[in-house]
Amino acid sequence: MEVISIKAKKAINFLIDSLVNKYITKAKKDGHLKNSGNPFVMALLSDFEPILHNIHGLKTSLGSELEKIAEIIAIDRWGKDNVKRKIKRDVILPKSVYAEIDTILNRLSNAKTLSDYFAEKEKIKSVVQLSKAKNEATEAHKYEFDLEIYDKEKNKYYFLEMKGPDPNTTEVPGAKRRLLTQLAYGYAYTEAEDIDCPIAIYYNNKYPKPYKNPKMLGYFNPNGGILLHDDFWNFIGKDKKTYSELLNLFREYGKKNKKRIWDSFSGLMFTK
Repeated sequence: MEVISIKAKKAINFLIDSLVNKYITKAKKDGHLKNSGNPFVMALLSDFEPILHNIHGLKTSLGSELEKIAEIIAIDRWGKDNVKRKIKRDVILPKSVYAEIDTILNRLSNAKTLSDYFAEKEKIKSVVQLSKAKNEATEAHKYEFDLEIYDKEKNKYYFLEMKGPDPNTTEVPGAKRRLLTQLAYGYAYTEAEDIDCPIAIYYNNKYPKPYKNPKMLGYFNPNGGILLHDDFWNFIGKDKKTYSELLNLFREYGKKNKKRIWDSFSGLMFTK
């Protein structure tokens, strides 16, 4: 039995098709005008560089589409009422909680300690509980969170930030702050039995070698703090076959549309 429903597959194929068509249209419109701006690459690969430039653009744009695909699969498997994406919240928390989040981030930023996911969870939880008992003053900050999933059977929330395997340096601590804030929000405002807040990484760009990006591993511990590659997709789909099924959707689309894609992209080549 297949994991991803027919309805979800249609929605995913629509997103893939829209992205490919966007770059085919862009390629026809821009022609040879766009390139990487690197004169050395242009000198070395002048005939092929426009194709490479458009493929790189498609690869970059795929990141935002993968976030939408994750939402489609999550709704399909967890239920629409239990999944939220791009949640904007005014998060009101005691000042001591925000201070603790700053302390954790500063220690990680200054490389004074490595991330200990479970210790961070317990620390945030205890500070939230203590501040409630003291009825402390609060402060509010606006945040947008990537994905929220509620497991009704376990009464458990999952708060996820979704990233590619090699994000910008400034993105990583920002994602860590949002996850710690969302964790504190969950402890303060929900009656959940448990809460998890891992960073979700769509794929391992070094596969089959281990994922060792120092920017990520400086802030997130693989032991609980990261959902990577197939683990992420299989979690979203609640089945170990989810990743392979999703990859096959992309593979089948590529086979079916290979000629159309090649005809459009190969026309960008400079010919003499």
